Amino acid sequence: MFENAMSLLLSGEFVCEVRYPEAFRFFADEANQKDANAYLARIGRKLAVTEQGGAWYAAYDRIGQNEKRAIKDDFSRIKHRIRFLVEFFVKVMRASNMEVFYSRGDKIEFHALMALIDGNPGLRAEFQALGKLTSGGSADGRLRSTLDRQFKDLVGDGYLIAANEEREIYQVTGKIEYLTEVVQFLMSTAKIPDDLVEDQDLNVALF
Repeated sequence: MFENAMSLLLSGEFVCEVRYPEAFRFFADEANQKDANAYLARIGRKLAVTEQGGAWYAAYDRIGQNEKRAIKDDFSRIKHRIRFLVEFFVKVMRASNMEVFYSRGDKIEFHALMALIDGNPGLRAEFQALGKLTSGGSADGRLRSTLDRQFKDLVGDGYLIAANEEREIYQVTGKIEYLTEVVQFLMSTAKIPDDLVEDQDLNVALF
């Protein structure tokens, strides 16, 4: 399990109980955490966990000029992508009349969501427009095609998993916790400063 768990971390995955339950249980053990940190320290990395404790990931430990450049590149990419990520979940909350933002383990039923959106012309137009922020809008302009592409993007990004493929039920992973931390961090700064990596309020993940 050590090799598998470490491979997940070093490939930039967020190890949570939803997506990788066995590896998540592995990192819950303090002895395994020490082993992981001893290994990661040799390559300038460390084991980190989200503030809510729902996902483990590898973060930078020793920071040099190369790491600073890589981190700034990562955050620039995140800022470009974050609008779609946040707007998608917020719009799904509105469609479902939810008052609290999504957390790990929450489920989204594709067909139920599509029915809610289809019955609201305003929401339908918003989700169609949101498609422009993903890998591209649907070729046929149908709501089903648009949502399919958005869900596939979120699965590919690691924020959702298909909990039941036959019924098209999706589950939110622990990576959502890191997203909220990044959003809060970016809201507190208008740019990405050179000393970003020295900020102790955020561990910068490997992507």
